[in-house]
Amino acid sequence: MSTQSAIRVTIDDQYIYQLVEEKVKSVLNDNGVGCWWDLKRLEAETCRKRDWLIENILLNPEFKEEMAEISNGRESGRWMFRAKEMQVFLDQHFHYLNGRNAQKTIA
Repeated sequence: MSTQSAIRVTIDDQYIYQLVEEKVKSVLNDNGVGCWWDLKRLEAETCRKRDWLIENILLNPEFKEEMAEISNGRESGRWMFRAKEMQVFLDQHFHYLNGRNAQKTIA
């Protein structure tokens, strides 16, 4: 003899609609970039670990001037970055940072 249990789930359509609407507005307003990133967000955006980012970008002498404009230089013990400017930097230096060529590319 088998015993079957039924689980009933009720979904509030208004709540789901509200969540979707908020997410769509967020994406349309700033393309999901945000205003500032911390180091965790930079890790997520680049799929690179903290140590790699610090060595190859943040403290890399080749990018010293750019990082002075984009980051806070770890002032107050926490790295912070201007999100849009960092996104542009990463896009401009994609091939260099990912080993496709040996020279820094300047756009």
